[in-house]
Amino acid sequence: MFRLIAITIILLVLTGCAVGQASEQITPGPKISTICACRSDRYNCTDFKTRREAREKHECCMKKVGYDVHNLDGDSDGVACEW
Repeated sequence: MFRLIAITIILLVLTGCAVGQASEQITPGPKISTICACRSDRYNCTDFKTRREAREKHECCMKKVGYDVHNLDGDSDGVACEW
């Protein structure tokens, strides 16, 4: 059982999802944090330097809250920020 929990935590950390986090970082402006902030619509596609960065945030929030909180997937095809 311990091994399964440890593996799950490692996978969450590697995918950028924080585990047991007390609160999300609130930073002014479009600075993108390494934390998967999914409580409110904070980001636009133009806030990210790369598609990969945007898609990682999108995927993390989809896992964490179950929907596209930042509206990064405009056509709802499962791919964020298709420039």
